[in-house]
Amino acid sequence: MKFKLAHIILLVAFFVINVVNAQVPKLFLVDANKVVKIKKDAYSNDAIKKNVFQLTKNADKLLDKHFGSVMDKKFPPPCGNMHEYMSLAPYFWPDPSKPDGKPYIRKDGERNPERKVIPDDQNFDELMAAIHELSWAYYFSDDEKYATKATQIIRMWFLDTATMMLPNLNHAQIISGVDTGRGIGVIDAHELPKVIDGIGLLRFSKSWTKQDEEGITKWLNQYLNWLLTSKNGVDESKTKNNHKNFYDVQVLSLALFCNNTKVVDEILSHTQSRINAQIEVDGKQPLELERTLALGYSTFSLEAWFAIATMAEKRNVDLWSYQSADGRSLKQAIDYLLPYVLGEKKWEYQQIKEYKPNAFYSLLLQAAIKFKDNSYITKAEAIKSSNKNVFVKLFYEWKY
Repeated sequence: MKFKLAHIILLVAFFVINVVNAQVPKLFLVDANKVVKIKKDAYSNDAIKKNVFQLTKNADKLLDKHFGSVMDKKFPPPCGNMHEYMSLAPYFWPDPSKPDGKPYIRKDGERNPERKVIPDDQNFDELMAAIHELSWAYYFSDDEKYATKATQIIRMWFLDTATMMLPNLNHAQIISGVDTGRGIGVIDAHELPKVIDGIGLLRFSKSWTKQDEEGITKWLNQYLNWLLTSKNGVDESKTKNNHKNFYDVQVLSLALFCNNTKVVDEILSHTQSRINAQIEVDGKQPLELERTLALGYSTFSLEAWFAIATMAEKRNVDLWSYQSADGRSLKQAIDYLLPYVLGEKKWEYQQIKEYKPNAFYSLLLQAAIKFKDNSYITKAEAIKSSNKNVFVKLFYEWKY
């Protein structure tokens, strides 16, 4: 691919300006010092430069995009307040034996298209992904237009009293005829930690103000309190599969951002025992194997574990090298899945939809670093073509 000359010159100019004075952002999902090094190395490393170009190209598509708010839904949630987030349970369908179809019944792994009637979850997903993309584009290019757009979106969803989402998930993943929202719905916000890292990047921009910082800190503190004290939040904290893992990812990210070390340490104090409970001696994750998308959910659960282990490093807790007396570990979990993902063995459990290995590719590159084992890089080559994620290329591929 040939780059546009003007764009290349602009990027090089940014790199020259910042190669000496790159600031260290406050990040939780990735190593901030490594990020600074990547930014500096971009000046002389063509592979990194190419990925930054692609990142900014992707972000350019978001600059004129309209993002919806919680106010877009056609009817209010059960509480009557349009500012409260609402979504429908994805795997629940009308009961054909009932005149009105209620209460809905579960079909695991099969998404009910009715969920799209309420746009909050799609709007939230698109917004979180956009903030992630734009904030990183800003950091690596220092082009204020990306920070300006990211800040506008954050204000619209979290801060503007006319359009903001209230800091709770009281009505997430409603089962029609059964409830008005469930603890399981907390997973609808599982990408929120990427927004929190994005805020860490936006702090260097002119667009991000003191009022923005104070406003989002208040919102995130309130949401953290809701996760820790509300019925839905407490219910989710008591789950034992990937839901508990992603609950912990959210709580850890929020607590780290809010400097609540007491909550961080409380969560981390239970992580080793949860590895013991969730991962078998051979690396299986039994609670994920019960699902109709067992390979996908096993990978998804491990994504959460890798995020937890990364954030645990902030408190000098090493989950990467942890191993129970009988051999249960994160390494054992990825090693169990590896031959099935690579097609070396036939998957023994249900996977009713096509498995896409792009997320597992990222896990392998992280494993190579964290477990100090370059054989994972060799294994990753077999599924490298599945990766379209420029962030994975930036944070992991460039080194090799």
